[in-house]
Amino acid sequence: MILLYGIREEAEYDYDGWTGSRKSVRKLVATFDELQDAKDYVANSTLAAVNNPYFYADLNLGKFKYRKGSLLRNYENCEIDCEKEEIPPHNPK
Repeated sequence: MILLYGIREEAEYDYDGWTGSRKSVRKLVATFDELQDAKDYVANSTLAAVNNPYFYADLNLGKFKYRKGSLLRNYENCEIDCEKEEIPPHNPK
């Protein structure tokens, strides 16, 4: 099973409000059967403007890296992870 994670920076808060620091958060967005399907989804979701060297995605300013209908829309980056399935022992005794 192939797992697609969305990655973004989130502000840390305490009882006084914002602490002034941010942490990177990784959340599961989708699962795929094939690695190529996951790569195709990311490629089809990415905006053409991202290839511009002066482009900077900033979610707070409304500058997104991914297309409007994509599950990755509210994330700054993504990560594809291959989950290794455990193979049961063959002919256990």
